[in-house]
Amino acid sequence: MHAIRTAIVLLALVACPSLAWSDPVMDGIANLPGGVEDVRIVGSWNQGSQSGVYRVAVARSGGDPVTARLFLQWIAYDDNGGSKVTNTIEIPEFAQLGVDIVDFTSSSDTGPLTINIQTLDPNGTADKNYVLTVNSPSQYTLAPASN
Repeated sequence: MHAIRTAIVLLALVACPSLAWSDPVMDGIANLPGGVEDVRIVGSWNQGSQSGVYRVAVARSGGDPVTARLFLQWIAYDDNGGSKVTNTIEIPEFAQLGVDIVDFTSSSDTGPLTINIQTLDPNGTADKNYVLTVNSPSQYTLAPASN
């Protein structure tokens, strides 16, 4: 009877390999919403004994017009080469503006993270560039870029 149960379990594992091996990275990627269309590392940070990188994710929705939401994450590295997301914030002003984010560039060499963001107004009347300056997960400023 034990041999039959073992054979059934082995047959189930061969028929459904996802039951046998779990891959957290694959699972996370598979669960990423389809609307998340742009993900980039935009700089590095250090705070005390921790260090890591900033990651920006842009999620888009709508067919016509397209509007975007912008998210910023802090990813920390550990001594074993692993990493984990320590903070995630949304910059809700972009969703409120109802614009698409068409491109962005960044710098974080010294001081706060600065992201230059180019937007496209679906109505074609208010295309603008913005400067996002991030000091911490709870402190940022967003302003129109000066030309």
